[in-house]
Amino acid sequence: ICMLGITIVAAPGVPGGAIMASMGILTSILGFSEADNALMIALYIAMDSFGTACNVTGDGAIAQIINRYFAKE
Repeated sequence: ICMLGITIVAAPGVPGGAIMASMGILTSILGFSEADNALMIALYIAMDSFGTACNVTGDGAIAQIINRYFAKE
């Protein structure tokens, strides 16, 4: 499970890239079958857009806070 976490954090910022990078770990270490892998891909792709939306919204909020804090009046 730790290897899976490291792989997902280190995966490139490509939509669905994290799950594709972790397919080898899911199959070899955790023993997932092809059907299990297909289910994981479908679930990850379904929830990936929500994670991206939260990330973008958080980045925008922090940018606004920094902008107001350092704004010259």
